[in-house]
This record gives sequence, C-alpha cells and structure tokens, in this order.
Amino acid sequence: MGKEKTALSFDKNLSERLKTRRFVELKNDVAKASASESEFDFSRIALSLANDYESVYYIDMQDDSYIEYKTSGVDKKLHIASQGDNFFADTVINCEKLVFKEDQKEFLSKISKSNFDDAIKHNITFTHRYRLVIDGVPRYYQLKTTRGTGADDKYIIVGVKNIDALVKREQKSAKEAETFSQIAHALAIRYEVIYYVDLITGEYTEYSSSDKYAQLKVGAKGYDFFGDTKYNMKKSIYSEDYPMMAEAMDKVNFINSLSNTNVYTITYRLLLDGEPEYVNLRAVRPLGDENHVVIGVVNINDSMKRKFELKNAISLANKDALTGIKNKRAYDCDSEKLKERMLSSVVVPEFAVVVCDINDLKVVNDTKGHHAGDEYIKDACKIICDTYKHSPVYRVGGDEFALILTGEDYMYRNVLLETIRSISKNNKKNGLVTLACGMGVYSCELDKDVETVFERADNAMYENKRRFKADID
Repeated sequence: MGKEKTALSFDKNLSERLKTRRFVELKNDVAKASASESEFDFSRIALSLANDYESVYYIDMQDDSYIEYKTSGVDKKLHIASQGDNFFADTVINCEKLVFKEDQKEFLSKISKSNFDDAIKHNITFTHRYRLVIDGVPRYYQLKTTRGTGADDKYIIVGVKNIDALVKREQKSAKEAETFSQIAHALAIRYEVIYYVDLITGEYTEYSSSDKYAQLKVGAKGYDFFGDTKYNMKKSIYSEDYPMMAEAMDKVNFINSLSNTNVYTITYRLLLDGEPEYVNLRAVRPLGDENHVVIGVVNINDSMKRKFELKNAISLANKDALTGIKNKRAYDCDSEKLKERMLSSVVVPEFAVVVCDINDLKVVNDTKGHHAGDEYIKDACKIICDTYKHSPVYRVGGDEFALILTGEDYMYRNVLLETIRSISKNNKKNGLVTLACGMGVYSCELDKDVETVFERADNAMYENKRRFKADID
C-alpha cells in the first residue's frame, strides 16, 4: 500500500511537472508568435509610411554613413537604392547637380551636419521645401527629418517627397486668392465704410477708409447693428432725411426690403463736417448666405452736385427767359419723346395739342414799345397757364404758345378751349390782351408723329383768329 501510494504519488507529480513544462513551451511559442506578428504589423506600418516618400535615408550620425531606401514593385517593397560613407559630403555634390540653383544655398544651410546634430541632441523634427531639376524642369520636393528611437537614437531618418502638384495647386489658389483680393479691394475702395452684419445676432464689423466717417463714432465691432445705427442716425443723418432712414433701417423693414431682391439701395444725406452730403447705401446678401449682409456706404455728393447742376443747366436751356415757362427747345424734346412712344409698341396715352397765338402783338410793339409788348406777352401767358393748370406750356415763337394736354386737362379739353376763347372775347371789349386758339386731338389711326397733331391745332388756331377778327362767334 505504501509503495503503491508512493508510486501513485510519483506518477501524479510527474504528470503535473509534464503539464507545467508543456504550458511553458506553449506560452513561449505563443510569445514568439506574438512577437513575430507584432514585428510583421510594425513592418507593414513602416512600409506604408515609407511609401509616402520617394526616398528614405537612414543616416548614422556617429560616422555619417547612410543608406538610401526606395520602394519598388507591385508590392511597393523597400530596397536599398544607394549607400555611402559620408552623407553630408555626398549631399554637397548632389546639390550642385540636382538642386535648383536659386535653392542651393538655403538647401545646404538646412541639410548640414550641425543642424542634424542639433536634431539628435534636442530631438528636433524639421522639414524643408526646395526644388530639384528633373528633365530640365524645376519641381518641388520636401524633406522631413526624424531622430530614431530606442537603439536607433543615434540615427537620423530623412524622408524625401515629391510635392510639385501640391505646391502648384497652392500657388494657383494663392494667385486666385490674391486676384480676388485685388478685385475686392478695387470694388471696395469706392466705399467710405463697409459693414459685415449678422442678420440673426446683430453682430457686425465695420471697415472704414475715410477720416470723415470715423467721426460718426460707429465702433470697429459691435453686437447690435440696428440698435447702434438707430442711435447714431439721430446725430448723423440730415434732419429732413431722418424719418425716411429711421423707417428704412428698422430691422424688420430692412430685412423685408432685402428679401425681395437680395440687393437694397437708398440715397440720403449725412452730416459730415457739419454739412449735409449725399451718400448711397447699398446692401447685398453674400451668395448662398441668407444670414449675413454686406452694407457699403459711398459718398455721391460730387456726382449729385453735378447732376443738379446739369439739371439746372438743362432747365435754364429749356426755359423761356421772359415768361419763365418752357421754350421751343423743350417742346421739341418732349414731342420727340412722345413720337418715340408712338413709333414703338408702347401704349401711347391720349393727348391733344393746343396752339395759342397773341392777337395784335406787333401793333402793341409798334405803338407802345417793346416793354409794353413784353408785358402783353406775360399777360397772355398768365391766361394760358391759369386755364391749363395740369399741362406744360411752351413759348414756341415770339407770339405763339403750344401745350400738350394729357390727363385731366385732356379730359376737359373742349371746356378749357372755350374758356380761353371766352376770356379773349371779354378782353377784346376792354382793350386787354386776346388770344386765338386751336386744338388737334391725337388719333392712333391717323397720326404717326406729334407734328401732324400740331398742324391740325395750328390750322384750327388760324381759323379761330380769322373768325375772331371778323367777330364771328
């Protein structure tokens, strides 16, 4: 029993020892397999990273020897492309042969023994961009240096990458951005001040190019554009224009106006240096951005002055000096515009031409003098203007007037014509100024220009003059 027990005990102990040894062997096998798998994974990662470069240099910083690796084949495996005993000496030689001349000096200053020693000492990683001459054409490359780790910490790894396509895209984008910037500047320079406004939050940024507009004291940045504008307008807007601008720059009104066309303009006057000056506000939504608006304010005071001066000059040129009414030049201009409408497809409004001629003006001039004749003309003009209150009156000759009747005067044309004739009859009895009048009514079927209507009115006027002198009713 005792021996059997000892034997059983021996067998059990042996079995346990065998199991333990087998476990250790299996554990070691697994560890080896895991290590091998880890090394395989690491190699694949390293190869994948290396494929991003055309060349990878492995440099021993203790003796300056190096190996150049490249990837090749379908599997993109690393192979040794070259090697040498002095990386830095070979770099100088290759730089003269391959690096673009304008880049050589900087290239050699970067790829130097001292810089690489600093990289080793301080664990510095740096990059450098330069150009290599390939087939006679300079192409952009970039190298990146990295210090090795662990047992390789005395080595520098240099990766060289072709970035020519990337740089060309960057240059194109930079050129386009510069061109856009120049265009934007050229367009913006006409504006005295520009605001970029967030319509949702009210935040805004102001860009001002004029000392005058800085006096308005609108900050460079703000958080409530419409509130700040409302406050500043009370001090800066010309009083006559304030009600209009207060309504226009109300946030709700402004956004509604902008929503219709995405562009909103308004002209008003600002008080600059104590004087009102005309400015034009133009608001535009950026393309595809409903939440912002760009508002530009341009000073148009000089152009408005020229406009008013031109308008006044035209007004003076079209005004009869004696009576203050329009002259023949104005009549010709207005009748020509009407003729253009008659010849176009535009609907022509109903109109009539009235011609009035002063009776016996020559007699007055001959017997009483030209001053009396001038007063006679003014009296005749007053009768016409008082009768035809809604139509332009033109002095088209020394003693002749013309009118183009539209609207209310056209509607009551016959009554008004009889009114003139009735006044003339009464004035004849009292020795006052009298007029002969005739009227021609436009017919779309008969008339192709105003002149034919004028001729009918002129003929009717001479018939009225004949009858008036003969006292025929």
